[in-house]
Amino acid sequence: MVARTMIIAFLILLMYLSVTNASNITTDEASLLAFKAHITSDPNGMLSKNWTKGTHICNWIGISCSKKHQRVTSLVLKSFGFRGSIATDIGNLSFLKFLDIGNNSFHGLIPDEIGRLRRLKYLYLQMNNLTGQIPQSLGFLTRLQVLYLSKNRLFGNVPLSIFSVSSLKDIDLSRNYELTGSLPNEICSNLPVLEYISLQHNQFVGELPSGLNKCTKLEVLSLSYNKFTGNLPRDMWNMSKVQELFIGWNNFTGHIPNEMNLLSIRKLSLRRNELVGTLPPSLGNLTTLVMIDIGENKIHGYIPPQLGHLSSLEGLYLGSNALSGEVPVRIFNISSLKVIALAANTLSGKLPSNLGYSLPNLEGLYLGINNFSGKLPSSISNATKLKFLDLGRNMFRGNVPIDLGLNLQQIQSINFQRNMLTNDPSSTGEISFLNSFSHCKYLKFLMIGDNQFNGILPKSFLTNMSLSLERFIAFYCGIRGEIPVEIGNWTNLSW
Repeated sequence: MVARTMIIAFLILLMYLSVTNASNITTDEASLLAFKAHITSDPNGMLSKNWTKGTHICNWIGISCSKKHQRVTSLVLKSFGFRGSIATDIGNLSFLKFLDIGNNSFHGLIPDEIGRLRRLKYLYLQMNNLTGQIPQSLGFLTRLQVLYLSKNRLFGNVPLSIFSVSSLKDIDLSRNYELTGSLPNEICSNLPVLEYISLQHNQFVGELPSGLNKCTKLEVLSLSYNKFTGNLPRDMWNMSKVQELFIGWNNFTGHIPNEMNLLSIRKLSLRRNELVGTLPPSLGNLTTLVMIDIGENKIHGYIPPQLGHLSSLEGLYLGSNALSGEVPVRIFNISSLKVIALAANTLSGKLPSNLGYSLPNLEGLYLGINNFSGKLPSSISNATKLKFLDLGRNMFRGNVPIDLGLNLQQIQSINFQRNMLTNDPSSTGEISFLNSFSHCKYLKFLMIGDNQFNGILPKSFLTNMSLSLERFIAFYCGIRGEIPVEIGNWTNLSW
């Protein structure tokens, strides 16, 4: 009798669980159909063809379910070209762990109801047209690890509750342009596993909190294009795991300290702030660096020779400061360098004769508006990857190498105007070096004005010059002869 009673009770329990499970699946289905109903444009017919009542929801496109309860755990519909709003019913998908509807055209508000998804770990809403403020309720997602809201039109203060979700590893709120607020003082204590945070292209204000070195797992800190102020906290330079530090285009003041312990850093950008003082020699100890950008500040003094130790460096951007003296020769021997940007300083000295050989990967050389002197190295023509060459407004003198452009097949812009350069005297009255640019099919800008060439424009240059040329500036350099009719064939010329 007891055994029969237990069996009956067990069957009743199974029936109850079956009914409950079916009810839960029906709840998920209703939530998804409501989500579908709020989509006003489905250009590829993905949902209209697939999300139908004739098939089980776990077989719908973009849906994954748990094996045990057949509840929806993942909703991934990124890059489908959807247009519409996000239904509040999405908050009823109580087993949801992964939500990705990025790179569509969803508009309207982020529903508060998303804050009810207590199991949610990954939230990707980036690259849409979402507006309004970030809901305070997102701070209730205590298991959230990834929050991507970038490239929307969100505005207003970011809820401080978000910076207290201790499970967060990645936060990306960049390129909303109107988000504001400041970083909380206890950000590292509240976000102990934070690895990535990007707030760039917004309106964030205030000073950086001290204690950033306590973010012991942080690898990327991107705060560029905001309105941060104040001195850079000294402990920031001891973030031993950080690989990318972007804090340019703000209003930071003060000095760059000489003591640095950024052992893993690869990219450092401090561009366009109000930083003063000199470049610390300790930069040369950060041997993992591939990019330094400290341009457009108020840095003075010499370029430390220790920078020549950075054997992996690809980009050196120190333009628009008050740097003086000669560039350490070892910098011109870093074979990995792709860009050297030192324009608008008061640097001096001569360029090494082997420049084109020692910098085989060079794509951009920006030395304009300085006090460089001497001859243009003929080896420049061996820098075959060069795209941008700016030597304008210096004191270079002597003949322009007659075959300067011969091997520069990738060159797009050449500027050496306002120097004291001359033409090869062995030429027959022509400005002969121009012929070497005749087959540079990507050349758009050629600026040679305010020099001492004293010759005529070569027929070969005029006839064979690429149609890509948009700007030819050759004022006050002694061009003689008639205005050639061939210029009329340069159909893309605008100046």
